[in-house]
Amino acid sequence: MQSAVRRIAGGLAALACATELARAQEPKPTPQTPEDLQKQIEDLRRAHDEEMADLRDEIDKLSEQVSEAARKSQTPAQQSPSIFNPAITAFGNFYYSNDDEPVYLDNDPANPEIGDQFRFREAELDIRAPIDPWADGVLIASFEEEAQGDYSTGIEEGYVLLKKLPLLDSAPAGLKLKMGRFRPAFGRFNTIHLHDLPAPSYPLALQTFLGPEGFSADGISGQFFLPSPGEKDVLDATVQVIDGGQLPIDPTGDSTDLATLAHVKWFRDLAPGHDLEIGTSAWTSNAEDQLYGLDATYHWKPFLAGEWKSFLFGAELFQADLSGAGFSPHPSGVDLWSQYQIDRNLYVGVRFSRADELADESLDTKTYGTFLTYYTTEFLRLRLGYEHTDSDQAQLDGLDSASFELNFVIGSHPAEPYWVNL
Repeated sequence: MQSAVRRIAGGLAALACATELARAQEPKPTPQTPEDLQKQIEDLRRAHDEEMADLRDEIDKLSEQVSEAARKSQTPAQQSPSIFNPAITAFGNFYYSNDDEPVYLDNDPANPEIGDQFRFREAELDIRAPIDPWADGVLIASFEEEAQGDYSTGIEEGYVLLKKLPLLDSAPAGLKLKMGRFRPAFGRFNTIHLHDLPAPSYPLALQTFLGPEGFSADGISGQFFLPSPGEKDVLDATVQVIDGGQLPIDPTGDSTDLATLAHVKWFRDLAPGHDLEIGTSAWTSNAEDQLYGLDATYHWKPFLAGEWKSFLFGAELFQADLSGAGFSPHPSGVDLWSQYQIDRNLYVGVRFSRADELADESLDTKTYGTFLTYYTTEFLRLRLGYEHTDSDQAQLDGLDSASFELNFVIGSHPAEPYWVNL
């Protein structure tokens, strides 16, 4: 074995010596003449031209492939029957409050008392599916607690959303037509369902002017884009014709008295991670009563992947012009709220609300609240809250309430509001 190793080592040494000798005997390069350099330049040009011709051929082939793919995409594809199976979601909202004063349903002493008790406040069944290539369908049934163990059933929303119009290949200005029952687009929170709010309840001013849980109405809605002032801006408008009545500011309105509603929203990308959304709303019924609104939401989230931080601040103003008997002419209200994301699952929020009494705008109610929310996932949320009330109404003045809320989702989940960043 040792002799074999010595022979291999000797062979390698001899090979190294031979290599060095060959290098020493190689002729030295001679200086190139101008004719040689010119020939090299011509050779390089010829090679370059050949490479460019090959590249052009490749581009032509790719262009043909793109055209062929575009032609195929215009041919209606056969749809699998499973695409028409609806996405079904069930939502549950469980709530407990501890109050130092009696609390009544809708803050009306004539209604049942609902404080200091466990309550399964609401369940919703959300069904969504494409109807055909032209339209999507949404049906949301709600089961709401009226008193302990007493529930009412209704259709929260049920509508068809047309994505394009007959005789047109595409909808002009991105028009989306909604027909049926829906939550009208007044302000920031009326379109948000209870289980998606950043607090345990709707804010006070919204409750005062739109109802304890906002309002739904039957009608037709059109949403479309407006010309934007810049690349970082998006403007869209919503115009809705809905049944009258159903609002605290229009309790005697008949469903045959059509109401109109308009909402314009401006979204502005301020800087990476910073954006601002401003909206203005107007509602009128028979040109006798009007309600105006202004809402704004600032959103910050670090422009860095994996950074579970965010901050939001929002405001919503209400101003009414009323002519009905028993109403003050110009009651107003304001809701302010803020939320900070501490980490991936934990959020802390605060809010302040003030609203005039509709019957006497010289009297008002104010609430101050703070909330701590924990998301295990987007399907399960736990929230602790505390709220204090100062009011010119004796039954509300000085009320302190501590609360616990549990929201759960069964099934596929529609998109979360953008203030949730899981």
